[in-house]
Amino acid sequence: MVNYSGLSRFELIKIRDYYMTIRHLVLSLLTVSVLSCAHGENVEIDFHYEGNNRADFSKLKGSLQIAEFFDERQVEDPKLITSKPFGNNEGGYYAEVALTQIIQTAFQQGFEASAAVLVDADPDFIITGSILAIDATTVDRAGVENIQITFRTKLELRAQGRIAWQTTLFGRGRAPTEEGVVPAVKEALSRTVGELIADDYFKMEII
Repeated sequence: MVNYSGLSRFELIKIRDYYMTIRHLVLSLLTVSVLSCAHGENVEIDFHYEGNNRADFSKLKGSLQIAEFFDERQVEDPKLITSKPFGNNEGGYYAEVALTQIIQTAFQQGFEASAAVLVDADPDFIITGSILAIDATTVDRAGVENIQITFRTKLELRAQGRIAWQTTLFGRGRAPTEEGVVPAVKEALSRTVGELIADDYFKMEII
């Protein structure tokens, strides 16, 4: 134990201020570290649909709108992809915009790639949807660790105020862990859109 009995009041004050400064720095560093881990990594998905639809939506039974999507995951930040860590990341991953906006845009791009003409108002058909879950895990593929992302999305096709068709889609994507989460998310989005466009029961309602 250090004996401060022989020091002047001025010296004691300097020692006290020194230790308070050190304590403040340590607490600040700990706070930054915790917040960094809690927030995770910001990534840019920048999705562009490039799937081979093998479908022609140029002659629909009526006009089509891809309406706003909703998030049923009950997450605090709508930009959250997953809170699970991969590689050196300890706080999860966050997209550049809300995931509902990304998946809505993905469906819009998918239909436009199949020659559909979309409208913003007074549609005959409306596609609405909700993100139910985004599951993330790691899987082994030929000895290589992969990030696996699965989108679970609920969709409804509405016509004249009624539900004409509905389903739950599962879109799964994988990519080597060293490549990060973005390629896996892009593949999951492409497969989600492809599942809808290839659905024969859906096409019977709209084409």
